[in-house]
Amino acid sequence: MINSGRFGRVRAAGHRTPIDRIVPRCGAAIRVLVTLACALACAGARADDATRVGVALSGGLSGIGADLGVNVNSYFGVRGMVAGYSVKRNGNYGTNVSWNASLGLFQAGLLLDVYPFAGRFHLSGGIVHDGNKLDLTARPIGGTYTFNGNTYNTADIASASANVSWNRAVPYLGVGWGNLTGSPGLHFSTDLGALFTGTPNSTVSVTCSPVGQQAGVCQQLATDVAAEQARLQKKARDVAYWPILRFGVGYAF
Repeated sequence: MINSGRFGRVRAAGHRTPIDRIVPRCGAAIRVLVTLACALACAGARADDATRVGVALSGGLSGIGADLGVNVNSYFGVRGMVAGYSVKRNGNYGTNVSWNASLGLFQAGLLLDVYPFAGRFHLSGGIVHDGNKLDLTARPIGGTYTFNGNTYNTADIASASANVSWNRAVPYLGVGWGNLTGSPGLHFSTDLGALFTGTPNSTVSVTCSPVGQQAGVCQQLATDVAAEQARLQKKARDVAYWPILRFGVGYAF
């Protein structure tokens, strides 16, 4: 008798994409940004550069979030950010399987803002914790599942799920308009940039049921799930960075 077990937990082999080659360069760009900021901080200090703290609420492609910023002088500021939301959307996601999907976005990071003209225009860079994740649950159609073009009765499958996740610590680079700590009072801001997350990891996990064992379908199921794993990974490689567009309103003290 074939023991019931999990099939399809085969992780696709790493594949370097152009984005993977860009990510190390982002780190170099961030180091240049830090050097520029430090130079401006040292050279641009003025007597009227009082320390200010600003807080803001934001919304955009990253979801609903908040910022907390502090200035060093007119050219340099540090900002912490957090944002997230969740959305459900069903689909095939490049496979032959119908999935119920839940996309959860969560991002929290520390950013360095450089104001090269001591105004509202800024360059931003930093490190962000990327908690973005796509969770998938296979959805039977007409009492059957389809894996790799082969049909299985729902009784043959004990469970079927998948997930896609991205690197956790990723670089962010962007530009924006607005200075949360430029002066006391109300402020509006816009940020446009990208998280360079690299190639995501995809996993498909299907458990063959005792009924499936008796029917002798578990071996074929394992082969079919591996094929779906490869399809999902190929589709996921298209999402190797996250665009960022955020609008904020805040107040500086």
